[in-house]
Amino acid sequence: MVKQKSERKFHFLGVLLGVAVDNVGTLVSTVLFGSLYFGSNPVNEQDISTFYSNVMLLLLFLVIGLFWSFLGGYVAARVAKRAEYFNAACIGVIGAAIGFDSMLSNNGIPLWYELIGFFAIVPVSLLGGYLALKRKKAPLK
Repeated sequence: MVKQKSERKFHFLGVLLGVAVDNVGTLVSTVLFGSLYFGSNPVNEQDISTFYSNVMLLLLFLVIGLFWSFLGGYVAARVAKRAEYFNAACIGVIGAAIGFDSMLSNNGIPLWYELIGFFAIVPVSLLGGYLALKRKKAPLK
């Protein structure tokens, strides 16, 4: 009987860097766009409520957040150099867990926004892994 070498799929550094790219990028983008939206004025509860009722602005933030998840999945897959889909999916699962916690905390964010992010984050992260795998297999010119 031939024993096959078992290859580890999980790449700690790749996933750690992917989560860092996702979370730090999302945080920096949110702070940047939030400061542009609110200016230097103090923010009160009414301002936050108005912000959460602006559907176009929430969609912009959703796209920005999902872009960072895509990039996090890409980074995780590129750094791992193995099991690209698995490592990219880890970024999405971690993001979905954070989103699920946010849904449970009742922080005033509309449920539709939370649900779209929750269900889209894993496929978007996998798309980042797909791009990393595609670039890995692309012939050098």
